[in-house]
Amino acid sequence: MSKERENFFSLVPDGSPHEVEGDREVMLPGMSLEILATRKINLRQWHLKNLIDPYWRLYCPIEGRAIVEFKGVETELKPGNLYLIPPRTVFSSENPEPFTKWYVHFVLGRSDLLSLPGIYGQPVDEIASGFLDTLENAKGEPYNWESASLVIHALTHLPASAWTDQKLDSRVEKAMEFLQSNLARKITADDAARSAGVSVRNLNHLFRSQVRMAPMSVLLNYRLDRACHLLRHTEQSIEQVAENCGFPNRYYFSRMLKQHRGISPAAYRKGQLY
Repeated sequence: MSKERENFFSLVPDGSPHEVEGDREVMLPGMSLEILATRKINLRQWHLKNLIDPYWRLYCPIEGRAIVEFKGVETELKPGNLYLIPPRTVFSSENPEPFTKWYVHFVLGRSDLLSLPGIYGQPVDEIASGFLDTLENAKGEPYNWESASLVIHALTHLPASAWTDQKLDSRVEKAMEFLQSNLARKITADDAARSAGVSVRNLNHLFRSQVRMAPMSVLLNYRLDRACHLLRHTEQSIEQVAENCGFPNRYYFSRMLKQHRGISPAAYRKGQLY
């Protein structure tokens, strides 16, 4: 078969009424971005203790003074800079004086799994300054493009050290996508293995070598992440959150959240959002 023929592919499945054919030149992986909240806030008190959340934070200090601590290292949040904090970064904060900032909470879907915990600062350049200026008058309708533009700009300036270089096996990716797409269902290890086309034993080996967790542990983390999102950003009852995230009842959900995140659902919902 010629090289030209090897590059040929169809963009639609066999049997489709459509006809689209071509030669693939570039193919990049997809990604998602969901903005959960964008706010400008004046804080008189901002004392967080070992906070952990399943979403990203983007902080832009305006005035005042605040400090965040991660793994014993303190970082002062200074005006004129942006600070990105990836999901599951355990950090504490304090503000010795009143503190004003813009902040954005967001998630990146499967790309969140590739981020490494830390506090990543960068200067506000001319482009970021322009986005911040537009946020002052933004109404967020029909979509919050200003927030998305600022987030994407900040992400493109993250250092390589903020991301893992681990390349996941396609079978692991398929299983993880299956788990994440079926949180409300009762799922077994057999179900996850079938979705990836491997045995349970092989899937466990792949997950432990690449993700350092068993598939069912990954599923539990997905469920807890989703539950935390619903508690913070919706008005669903704790019973509804438990049901929508695949927990048999609110009591089991409460036990899992307390055991793995160190906090009850009610306390998490009442916690600081900033």
